[in-house]
Amino acid sequence: MQTPEPTLADVAARAGVSVATASRALTGARPVSDTLHRKVRDASRELGYRRNAVASALRLQRTETVGLVLPRYTTGFLSALIESVSDGLERNDLSLVLRYSEPDALHDVGNVESLMARRVDGIIICPSSLEASQESIEAAGSVPIVQVGRFVITDRSDSVGLDEDRATAMLVAHLVERAARRMLVVGLDPDAPADARRIRALRGAAEGAAVVDVAPFTPAVLDGGIRAAERLGAAGPAALPDAIVCANDDVAAGVLAVLRMRGLAVPARVQVASLLDLSPGREDLTVTTLRHPWPEMGREAVRLLLDSQQRGRGPAAERIARRVSLAPQLVPGQSTREHPVPEPLVAVPTTTATTPHLKETP
Repeated sequence: MQTPEPTLADVAARAGVSVATASRALTGARPVSDTLHRKVRDASRELGYRRNAVASALRLQRTETVGLVLPRYTTGFLSALIESVSDGLERNDLSLVLRYSEPDALHDVGNVESLMARRVDGIIICPSSLEASQESIEAAGSVPIVQVGRFVITDRSDSVGLDEDRATAMLVAHLVERAARRMLVVGLDPDAPADARRIRALRGAAEGAAVVDVAPFTPAVLDGGIRAAERLGAAGPAALPDAIVCANDDVAAGVLAVLRMRGLAVPARVQVASLLDLSPGREDLTVTTLRHPWPEMGREAVRLLLDSQQRGRGPAAERIARRVSLAPQLVPGQSTREHPVPEPLVAVPTTTATTPHLKETP
């Protein structure tokens, strides 16, 4: 005789809660405490209970899916973001629908509209650029949306990103403490708003302690770093700064290759640092870099999205867009000097956060 399939009532009885509480814990329709959620989930696993997702979606008018829109980069940090978002959604019995933006895409509207057609319950988006993604944010309509990484200025959505001021202050302080008085920025475009903001942050952090110049723009890729370093080398020894601050690790690798080919000692003659670690978890510490908290960003994005779904979205005038800023980690490498110079230096300003690692502002 076939054993009957366990029911929601069986799960509720095993967990010692009401059927309504068991349903809320498994569907996320309304919040329950972590303790109750864990008890119900454990009971469902022990009994082998499988919820009918199709019936639940029809009843609740939800598909229990979330869209994730990312630039089509082949970098480790986006893999870390995908993994953390996927894990966070899975823990809440939600499925992930992934969409990629092409490198030359003008905006993500097509991706957002595709997700809307699938009736996703929410969208997490990593904007392709500050200028190009405004329209895609607005295209989400009443569907909750959270930005991660870059931030398009809008009161339409919550966002999770890096504390840029804290990040640049950490890197500048590291270099200033190691006697860098002239810094050159490579791979940032002063005409691009996001890059211009980073340049301002670098100069603000170095004010009174170091001069920050910007090299003629070359793309933020390996070849861009090579071209910038070759141009710098051709200008002669007098043009060489104390430190070169690169847009990311790929740019830094190109710069290092040229400097070493020319016989310039790194870090004794010139130090090199990166604003973005492209391979989180790597053991190669060749380049001093800033490790962005992509896994934490993914988890925070899921938290904000679920909270937004549970609170509901009122009229646009009543919405308060929340911004969460996460602190990076400075990972010292062989491209900067091992020890600070033992002499008094001008203090480098840092931003103030509500905690050492996380701040959330409305």
